[in-house]
Amino acid sequence: MDGDNKPVTFPRGRKLLYRVENLLASLESLPGELRIDELLSSHTTIKIGGPARAFFIPASKDSLVKAVSISRDQGVPYLILGRGSNLLFADDGYRGLVISTERLNACVVSDGHVSAECGTPLATLISETNARGIHSLDFLAGIPGSLGGALAMNAGIPARSIGEIVEEVTVLSSDGGPLSIDRDACGFSYRASVLLEDRLPIVVARLRLDGEEFDRDRLLAQRARTQPHAFPSAGCAFKNPVGASAGELIENAGLKGFRVGMAKVSDIHANFIINLGGASSAEIRKLIDIVRQKVYKSFHILLDLEIEVVDG
Repeated sequence: MDGDNKPVTFPRGRKLLYRVENLLASLESLPGELRIDELLSSHTTIKIGGPARAFFIPASKDSLVKAVSISRDQGVPYLILGRGSNLLFADDGYRGLVISTERLNACVVSDGHVSAECGTPLATLISETNARGIHSLDFLAGIPGSLGGALAMNAGIPARSIGEIVEEVTVLSSDGGPLSIDRDACGFSYRASVLLEDRLPIVVARLRLDGEEFDRDRLLAQRARTQPHAFPSAGCAFKNPVGASAGELIENAGLKGFRVGMAKVSDIHANFIINLGGASSAEIRKLIDIVRQKVYKSFHILLDLEIEVVDG
C-alpha cells in the first residue's frame, strides 16, 4: 500500500458537498498546494482513478498534521497518498480529501541510522545510504513506493522486510497530535502492520542501518526478469498464502494472460494485473474477482488482496 486508506462512510449528497467546500476554504491558508478535481490516475502506478474533489500537497510536516486535523474536525473522509503503488481508486474518483506526501521527502543519514519523512521514495533512501557505502537498505530496490506506504505494508523480500529494521515511527494519534511508537508497537507481520490496520497517518520514521547488506544490482536484475514493466500495474495483486505462491496458483489455474477489457493478468508474472491502456477500475476489479473465484475453485485457497481498493 502506498497510502492511508481510511475506511469511513461518506456523508451523503449535499451534506458531504457542504463539508468539502468548507474544507477547501480552510486548506487554502495552509502552506502547500491545493488542487480541485485532480485526476488520481496521474498519481498511481496503475494509472487508474477518477478525480479527487480536494487534493492537497502539504509543504511541511506541520502542514500535513493540520490538514489531517482539519479533515477530521470537519468530518470529511481523507486518504494519505505516497507514490500511489498498491492502490486502485474508483473510476468516479474520491469525494473527500487526498493528501499527497510527495514534498515530504527530507532524509538524514547518521551513524547507524536513517531518519526520513513519510513521502521519501524508497529509491532515495537507497541512494542516500549507498552514497555512504551502506547497503543494508538495498533489499528495497525496485519497490516503487515511499517510506510511509512501505511501513504500513511492511514491504520487502522473503529475506527481509522493512519492519525488521524500524526503530521508531512517528504517527498522528486519534487526538491529532504526533505520537512516537517503537517497532514492537507497530505490530509488523507479512504485508501488514498496526499502522495499516488502525490507519495511523505516518509522519517520520527512523530505521537501523547496521543489518545485513544486500546486492542492489542483483535484486533489480531479478525484478527486471520476473516482473512486468512495459505496462502500468499496482504491484503484486495478492498476498502469498502460507506455503504457496499466489502467482503460481493463478498460473496453474490457467489464468496467465487472461483479460477483461484492457485489464490483463500478466504473461510474465501472474500475480500482476496490468493496465494495457485505458483500463477502468471496474475492469480491474472484475478481473480480481474472477482470479479469486477460479483459484478457490481449483485449489480451495481464497487469495487475499495485497493492493488496496479505494471506493469513492
